[in-house]
Amino acid sequence: AGALPATKTIQIGGENGPTFTFDRALAGQTSQRTVYESSVAPLVRACLRGYNATVLAYGQTGSGKTFTILGPNSGAALQDEATHGASHYENDGDGRGGDVITSDNAGVIPRALRELFGTLEARKVRASKRVGIDPSTWQRDDLNGSDSGADGAAGGVKNASNEEKPALPFEYEVRVQFLELYGEEVRDLLSARGLEHQRLQIRDGGPNVEPEVVGASETKVGSAEEALLCLARGSLRRVTGATAMNAESSRSHAIMSVVIEQTKTTVHVNKADMAEEAGGGGAGAQIEVEEKCSKFHFVDLAGSERQKRSQAEGKRLKEGIDINKGLLVLGNVISALGDPKKQKRGKTFVPYRDSKLTRLLKGSLGGNHKTLMVACVSPSSSNLEESLNCLRYANRAKNIQNNAVVNVDAASRLVAELRGQVQTLAKELLRIHDDHGENVVAAVFSKDLLKNLSSGGDTLGLSLPDAKGGKVGRNPAKRADSSSSISENDATPKESGGYAAVAAAAVAAQEATDAAAAASKE
Repeated sequence: AGALPATKTIQIGGENGPTFTFDRALAGQTSQRTVYESSVAPLVRACLRGYNATVLAYGQTGSGKTFTILGPNSGAALQDEATHGASHYENDGDGRGGDVITSDNAGVIPRALRELFGTLEARKVRASKRVGIDPSTWQRDDLNGSDSGADGAAGGVKNASNEEKPALPFEYEVRVQFLELYGEEVRDLLSARGLEHQRLQIRDGGPNVEPEVVGASETKVGSAEEALLCLARGSLRRVTGATAMNAESSRSHAIMSVVIEQTKTTVHVNKADMAEEAGGGGAGAQIEVEEKCSKFHFVDLAGSERQKRSQAEGKRLKEGIDINKGLLVLGNVISALGDPKKQKRGKTFVPYRDSKLTRLLKGSLGGNHKTLMVACVSPSSSNLEESLNCLRYANRAKNIQNNAVVNVDAASRLVAELRGQVQTLAKELLRIHDDHGENVVAAVFSKDLLKNLSSGGDTLGLSLPDAKGGKVGRNPAKRADSSSSISENDATPKESGGYAAVAAAAVAAQEATDAAAAASKE
């Protein structure tokens, strides 16, 4: 097989052989760093923005899947990577965590973990510096969401002198899970219990909810090194065996999941309310909390194999049969999701439940994930048929359409939607202002306020006026009165109906935004 100059096309079987086009085609001598930066790094950065992501390695046994995902297939090598693989981060000024110094053979997972933690820690430091906080001297308290005052509502923290302070503007938590699918048995590679005593079950969720493994553990990690040690510990417990085609053949499918929770706390200070607070009333500040929870699945599938070539017998033969059965169901799922003819006919049955592997990958295939399939093929002519089947498999997979969205909590999503509505309505009012003169709009909204709202800002330091020119306070009842008081007499006859509706909707949308922000604060 050879990659054509376009670096997106592979032709196999000579000049007259079939040609396949993918997002990227990489030669066998491509470095691990190039593989990561060109294909996987965009998914890591999307995961940091709140999207779910999956990297799926598929191919014939011995084609390099485990090496691509993990690097050298040795627990000792992974432990060495955790201890000595990264001495520091180099800040390259691109707003991420910087480039990590790591071993040349490190696979996708070690590189992704280092970028994840490097970027998260860099965000935490930058956000803290903007508000004059040194995060290294602060720690969370366990007040369990005390809501006494603005500090308690933020989920307070205490500094080294045990003083009550607002929460850090950006915090994160990372947990890892390492599962093995051996035959049709799900095993937790990070559990303290013996693998033979585990009886883990998969529980399907509702619509748009991914299946979960009941009883599987999630280990909280504070650095890439801790996560890599978990990976090394799990890799040592994974089932491998020798066949005629591979001395260290993976006899099970492995799924390492990284769960990332990010919490961003924004304190909005209203100058008008600050003045009221100084006089004995008002809150002085609004606290808005946005929470994102995203997952990254790293999937190392066991390789497909033929008994005639692998010469497997006894237990190894049974393992090979189970592996091929799971991959066959995975191929059926990919065919059902990626067949354009079936999609045109309407809703298509997808056989997720025919295998535990496809049940676990339901979100990655046709669900809420950004998914990358790495198809590994052998350069040997003796493996031509298997390589051709692998490329056909991947060619069908690229037709699957996933629906990935940012995973934020319901309150944050509602606030974002309402802010978008306010921004749209403010732009419409500005258009009316520019078309029909200042007198039409000034009676209700000043131009400065509209410009602030249309650019995505808020009303901090500005008070929303009602239709009669009075100020709308923070009392929701007063705002409701002000919105209902907008009438046709407050605008020119030509624009009265449409303008009154837009202005009333703008006031109502802003009021709903404040209410949603207050709800998320609680």
